[in-house]
Amino acid sequence: MKVLFFNGMNITPHIETEMEIATDLLKEGHDLYFVQCRGELRTCCINFTRAEWICRDCRSRRKNSFNILGLPSEKILYFGDVPVDETLIPEKFPSIDEVKAFTYEGSDIGMGVASSLISSYRDHRLDTEKFKKEIRDGIWTAMYVHENAKRMLDELKPDLVIFFNGRYLEIRPMMRLCEERGIHFQTHERGGIIEKYILWDNSTPHSLTALANEIEEGWEKAPEGKHERGKQFFVDRRNRIMQSWFVFTADQERGSLPADFEKNRKNIVLYNSSLDEYEGIASISGKIYASDNAGIAKLLESFEHRPDIHFYLRVHPNLKGLENTQVRELNEIGRRFKNLTLIGAEEMIDTYALMDAADIVVVFSSTIGVEAAFWGKPVVLLGNSFYDRLKGFYMPATHEEAVALLEQDLQPLPWGDDLLKYGYWELERGIYYKYYKAEALFEGTFMGKSIAVTPVQKALNYLLTKGTRKLAKGKRLLGKLKKK
Repeated sequence: MKVLFFNGMNITPHIETEMEIATDLLKEGHDLYFVQCRGELRTCCINFTRAEWICRDCRSRRKNSFNILGLPSEKILYFGDVPVDETLIPEKFPSIDEVKAFTYEGSDIGMGVASSLISSYRDHRLDTEKFKKEIRDGIWTAMYVHENAKRMLDELKPDLVIFFNGRYLEIRPMMRLCEERGIHFQTHERGGIIEKYILWDNSTPHSLTALANEIEEGWEKAPEGKHERGKQFFVDRRNRIMQSWFVFTADQERGSLPADFEKNRKNIVLYNSSLDEYEGIASISGKIYASDNAGIAKLLESFEHRPDIHFYLRVHPNLKGLENTQVRELNEIGRRFKNLTLIGAEEMIDTYALMDAADIVVVFSSTIGVEAAFWGKPVVLLGNSFYDRLKGFYMPATHEEAVALLEQDLQPLPWGDDLLKYGYWELERGIYYKYYKAEALFEGTFMGKSIAVTPVQKALNYLLTKGTRKLAKGKRLLGKLKKK
């Protein structure tokens, strides 16, 4: 089988995941090819400013990975000199929505550009005037990759194409071409814990349908003890144990509640999400409201006349330190509504203590929704999420239905085994690494070796980025390293 690896995310653990997959395929005797960027792309998902030291670091990591795999040079493919019609790229885009809507030869490359920019600059309503150069460079790069991908597929005719995630600007064009041509592709991502990775066949990590099927199939195939394993997910989360990503509640003051919390009124706790995580993904969007912020404001407006009902908004800790569109809008909502206590992302109020004290929990897509249902709270789910096909949630279809629910004395809904299915899936999804050993979220070794740049390369990066004024210092540093 002829396999093409087409990756742009050359950071740990994603480059090691690619190597993990490649090692097994090589042992099975398959014919592998890899695409290497030598700086031809104007931008990419990890280097929008095209900083030279990041480019060198990326090439160094890729070279190290090829050396460890023992990959011959003829198996490395490069981007070629293909024409890109820049007249097709608008001089400016009125909003990020127009960027998302941009297509090229039927491929939604604009969504990949928007998704990458939103993730990089952490703002779901990115200022398209301020970032017009980055947008145009992103569109150009995606078109350039699209043309090169067509050439590579025509010449190589791979049986399988493997790449990271599928949503980023320099990867999405290849995915869409594979879909168009009926070529089998796989996407990889982090697993449920740092010791695992996941492979999806002809899908992405963001397909809600695929994930719902995966949860059910995983439960059906699960061995004895799956109920205890499913419960462990929720216990670990509450105990702030890291699984596959940062523990945002780790520094919170356990048991703490807002100073104005009064138990003698109806308390509804809202949990939002950091919108930049989802806004660039087509399948995850508002079900009732245009955004979390819009939904929060409309609910508060509907209950302004009810002094017996008070809302608490636990701003997602992932928004800590940001001054983006979402945070500015939330601060304005906090000033506008007297029936809301806004708990800032940086505040130490305990997410779980707040959940326990709530009469009703309201979520849009955050994982805290499934956790709250597990711990016996009535949960109103207002958006699309990975768990919205499971039992245990009130799911209104309109704003009016949401208001009617919140006016009631809601009780927790029965969920059978459904939430344990989710917990089991979270912990068990993925394939255990055999060759890569994770030491932290972004650190680890492959077959005992680090893929990170060597000390000499680090010195060269320092020397080249700081210029001639640092020449003497750089030479001394290189000299010391060579003696070691």
